[in-house]
Amino acid sequence: MSDVLPELEQKREILRDLVESHIKRRDELSQEAHHYAEERDKLNQKSKSMREAVMKKIDEKGKLIENIQKLRNEKEEHFAELSELRKELRKYRDAFKSQGADPSELKRKERELQRLEKMQQTTPLNKDEEKRVVLDIRKLSNDIRKTKDVVEKELKENENVKVVSEKISEKRKVVDEFKRQIDGISKNINVLGEEINKGLQELDQTRKEADDFHEKFIEFNKASEREHEEFIKAKTDMRDIEKMMGGMAAKTKATRRKEREGELQSKANVLFDKFKNGEQLTTEDLLILQKAGFL
Repeated sequence: MSDVLPELEQKREILRDLVESHIKRRDELSQEAHHYAEERDKLNQKSKSMREAVMKKIDEKGKLIENIQKLRNEKEEHFAELSELRKELRKYRDAFKSQGADPSELKRKERELQRLEKMQQTTPLNKDEEKRVVLDIRKLSNDIRKTKDVVEKELKENENVKVVSEKISEKRKVVDEFKRQIDGISKNINVLGEEINKGLQELDQTRKEADDFHEKFIEFNKASEREHEEFIKAKTDMRDIEKMMGGMAAKTKATRRKEREGELQSKANVLFDKFKNGEQLTTEDLLILQKAGFL
């Protein structure tokens, strides 16, 4: 038994070192897992804020699209009215009788101008013919322009043309204003679209980083749990050995006590024989007899 105890003590010390090693490693891994969990939670919170921001912009873009569609419909209504006014103006112009110009003469000159321009472009001419055609084109162009200026002046003074022209001018301003608003909103929609795409890309990247941290958390948390299991096993084995050593120590103590009691009994028997024979005993001898139960 004396040979077994040193071996058990050696095993106990090995297990004690192993317990401390597993505790240290478990705590280190747990700390790592906690770090990754904190980073993951931060990124998840950031993802939540980023998603809310993106959804807000998507909602804003949707409202702008609804608004721009409404404006486009209204613009089309005004544009249709503008087209009708232009048709009305065209009717007045077509039916207008100029006092200072003959429409049939104007049309004749325009046809003649077209003929001369075509001749200049397609017919081979000598220098004199080319010069004469150029002069004729120039004269006809001036005559036509002057005639049209006269007609235009008379048209502007016509009451019906004035009224319709003013309506056209006002309606064009309205249509232009709608175009301006639509262009401005379209630019805002494009800007929001770019911001949304960028935000979604950043959101995906942040979520990926959060998932990576979560994977790390799981990895280190499982490793920490394995170390804890190894710690429990080593601690249990160490306690079993300590119980075994304790039992062996108790058994050794009992054996020694019995040996001492046997020695005491043998010595007391000798002293008791002396006592019966009337021999003188010392105080120590009497105490031995008393411990042995003879007195």
